[in-house]
Amino acid sequence: MKLWSSFDPDYIEGKFNEYLESLQPIRMWQEPIQDYPEIYGVVTKVSTNEFSITVDEQYRKHFNKLSLQKALLFHSALDDMHFKKDLFSFDTSSISFSKPNEVRFRDNRVTQRYYYKYQDFKSITYTIGEFGEKESDILTDISNSGVSFVIPTTKRDKIEIGDTLCITALTDQELPEGLQATVKYIVPYQISRESTSNLIQVGLNFKNDLESISYASVGTFIKRKQQKVKGLDTTGFNGLNPNEFERKIGAIKTKNAQLAANIRERVEDLDRLRYLTTEMKRNFLLDINHDLLAAALRLSSKELIFDLLSDVTDSMREEFLEKLDVAKPASAVNKAQDEICRLIHNKEKTGELILDPRSYIKYV
Repeated sequence: MKLWSSFDPDYIEGKFNEYLESLQPIRMWQEPIQDYPEIYGVVTKVSTNEFSITVDEQYRKHFNKLSLQKALLFHSALDDMHFKKDLFSFDTSSISFSKPNEVRFRDNRVTQRYYYKYQDFKSITYTIGEFGEKESDILTDISNSGVSFVIPTTKRDKIEIGDTLCITALTDQELPEGLQATVKYIVPYQISRESTSNLIQVGLNFKNDLESISYASVGTFIKRKQQKVKGLDTTGFNGLNPNEFERKIGAIKTKNAQLAANIRERVEDLDRLRYLTTEMKRNFLLDINHDLLAAALRLSSKELIFDLLSDVTDSMREEFLEKLDVAKPASAVNKAQDEICRLIHNKEKTGELILDPRSYIKYV
């Protein structure tokens, strides 16, 4: 069973409020399931600090079989939501726990969807209808049966659900004929889980699935990214994937919401280091304190770590990865992030660094 995760505390609380209003039954159990009987109840309390499920009377006799030393597993059949809690309590009629940091859902997509972490240069070109003006916008994800992209609010009135779009280009691949697609949804686009933007996300379904030659362009991109991560050749820590990042940020947010927001903002700022040219990268790594940089990158992505280390000597790479492997408290990571970002911004002011998507272009 393929699952996708949500770490958004507001979304999670909203789900539990739905269960509260609908009296949706929640199933609970511990493993091994043959030793711990299933228990059913309904959500009766949703607050910032505590969620409670009142257990059906026929199942309360099983309370004495619950172990507080084992995780309690939960499942809602309404939308196939799964989560677990290592810490919980119970009284004569209910089970209580704090808000889950992560909930998981079954992925019902028939075809795999590829998300672009770095959307630079990933574009879609299309016309609205067969004879409309050409538009070009930024891709957010793609599969062989559909695609999504973002538009500014100024274009909102141009596209409606049900419209037919004629796609002429996807990323770097020109299509031999206009690919027909139908607009399935139009929603506000979140740049991060903490804030919205002035962008709108548009989802399309292709009228005919892309052929394998079209799909290969996406497969090559994914394969190249996987090779980059593998290319670090280390058994130690070498960055986070998106789910790992959201899981860690969610855990930090339960203890210090402002710290979590600061770290997320700094991670996005540090992400701009991927625009370093080879020469700028070498000068930057020679000039910066590696202990400080390693601490600042403890919550950054695998792709960024690889990009920074791809053009350095083997000895420098190994030395830096050893420093990166040392775990740091969230507060120490944020302090290091602040210092590195301050140094980066100073270098930008003096022209030593140009962190721009076009910085790789050489002008003659």
